[in-house]
Formats: sequence, structure tokens, C-alpha cells
Amino acid sequence: MRSTEKNKRKQKSSTLSLGIGSSWTAWLLLGVIAWGFYTWGEGFLWVVLGFVFCRNILLGILRGLVSFVALIGFLYFLITRIF
Repeated sequence: MRSTEKNKRKQKSSTLSLGIGSSWTAWLLLGVIAWGFYTWGEGFLWVVLGFVFCRNILLGILRGLVSFVALIGFLYFLITRIF
């Protein structure tokens, strides 16, 4: 019984992120990171790691600011049309 349940499960493929058949954008990103480390040193790696780990937070803040600006613009439009 257990062997049939094991066989029914789909196995995940374990491929390397930069293996054969990976996209050229992954290689380009790796090259940009290597070039940035060579040019600006260790500080560049900290910026990249900070962006990777805080990306969702930064995108949330950016979306909030864009929404706030749109709301202010809409209210300004309404006030200028009413008065």
C-alpha cells in the first residue's frame, strides 16, 4: 500500500539554477553582480542582499506611496472642479 502511494507522488526535479538550459538572464544577472562586486567591493554585495531580502517590503512601501500620490491627485482634481 505504501509503495503505491509513493509511486503516485510527483517527484520534484532538482536542477541547479545555473545549470544546462537555464535562461540567459540568470547568467546576465550573475555577471552584473560579479562586475558590481569587482567595481565597488563588498558594499555592493550588501546592497544586493538587502534588496533581495527586503524586496517585498520595499515594493509595499512603493505601492503605498504611489497610491497616496494618486489619492492626493484625485482629491486635488475634485477640489479644483467643485470650488
